[in-house]
Amino acid sequence: MLTSPRHYLCGEESTSLLKLTGCVEAYGALEDSGYDSFHQKEEVDDVSADCMCDDNENILKETTSKPSSLDYPNPPDGGWGWVVVAASFFCLCVLDGISYTFGMFLAPLMEDMECGRGGVSAAGSFQVGVYSLTSLVSARLVTKHGARPVCIVGALIAATGLLVASYSWNMASLMISYSFITGVGFGLMYIPAVVAVAQQFTTKQAFAIGVCVCGSGMGTFILAPLEHFLLGELGWRWTFVLMAGLCWLCTLCGAAMTPVHQPRYQERRSATPLSCLTKCISMVLSEELLSSPALYIFLLICIADCIASMALYIPFTFLPDEATYKGVSLKDASFLIAAMGISSSAGRICSGWVCDRAWCNPVVLTAVMVAAASIPPLLFPWISNYVLYLSLSCLFGFLTGVWIAATSPILVRVLGLSLLSPAFGLMTAMQGAAALTGPPLAGAAVDWAGDRGVALHLAGGVMCVAAVGYGLAYFVLRREERKSTVSMLTLG
Repeated sequence: MLTSPRHYLCGEESTSLLKLTGCVEAYGALEDSGYDSFHQKEEVDDVSADCMCDDNENILKETTSKPSSLDYPNPPDGGWGWVVVAASFFCLCVLDGISYTFGMFLAPLMEDMECGRGGVSAAGSFQVGVYSLTSLVSARLVTKHGARPVCIVGALIAATGLLVASYSWNMASLMISYSFITGVGFGLMYIPAVVAVAQQFTTKQAFAIGVCVCGSGMGTFILAPLEHFLLGELGWRWTFVLMAGLCWLCTLCGAAMTPVHQPRYQERRSATPLSCLTKCISMVLSEELLSSPALYIFLLICIADCIASMALYIPFTFLPDEATYKGVSLKDASFLIAAMGISSSAGRICSGWVCDRAWCNPVVLTAVMVAAASIPPLLFPWISNYVLYLSLSCLFGFLTGVWIAATSPILVRVLGLSLLSPAFGLMTAMQGAAALTGPPLAGAAVDWAGDRGVALHLAGGVMCVAAVGYGLAYFVLRREERKSTVSMLTLG
């Protein structure tokens, strides 16, 4: 990106202009070219450049007479922002808690629907896939209308889908109601919940997002034993009805996501007409993201994240069945999912705190965590002791929690805060495509091989491949940052 024009003033004139431009603070812990405040500074500098031909008094008058870019307050960095964090926390607690604990419904649905593991697990994977793919649309809607209305509509759609799913009589009806309708609702809730928190904070942004996304793990921890109790007492149909009630409560959380007014600036668009192919791609990536010089690094990170996401849901779906086959009680097996959830919450909070530190590179952190997360799934089929099951489940939850919470800091580091919404939407959509293939392929592999451990071995192997992808992304990013540093030193 071109730097702002430099102007050489002297004496009191220079001091006055520095005071005027110095009052604009950068958003976030990092002050890079993607942040809105960087563009604000450019606007102030451009105003100064236009006025250089006038008297010194006119310079000061015209600079102070255009305060439009300074009228917007900085994000509050606390206060009501923590209420938004709590609201987003509850939304993620519900939507990811329901999605991650679908394995609890595996046995009763197989019995009622007269379908195998591969078919029933496909319903859960399809829901995660739909809600992830819906994030592309959700990101555009959030940019245009704000987080509040999108989240409220999503919560109402998700509640309707679960309520209709309680009347399902075959796999087709379950796919339409639970997988598709509920998935669309969850997709419209997810992006607003994360973006609303990012807009409310500056220096504590990564930590606030880490607290927010740990709702996913906490939801898994709470809903797994709750669903086990409800399934035993009421059956899966009434459990779906009660889950619909939780989604309806998320409409109140959406109402709490008050918008933060941020400055808007006109994008400088190229006069060259876009080709038909470029226009089609920009419908998915957005024009701003497509024109980013860091696009190919972002896509490389997306591919690695997609591969890792393919393995993420496999242990949540197949570990309870594997543990009960080894002699663990169903109650204790369901607690393994809950343990993963609470450990994931701890990992996400730690990730947010670490990513706010200046010495932390979130790409390196993610590569290490994903590589380490491949170990527990590879060991699960070889053990039968419940203590080992519980320890490895907690380790897997913690490591994957750190990885998931580092996603937003990675995007801000590579692309900047202004592109967080479209980039996060695209990455979530790619995660959905991976979720559509992971558990069904693992279920088909189990049915073909006749060995429950095959699914978990597959998850561990895929995680190893993803870690290699993240490592490659780090070296490419490091090379580009070095090139950028050398270019700046040469120009300076």
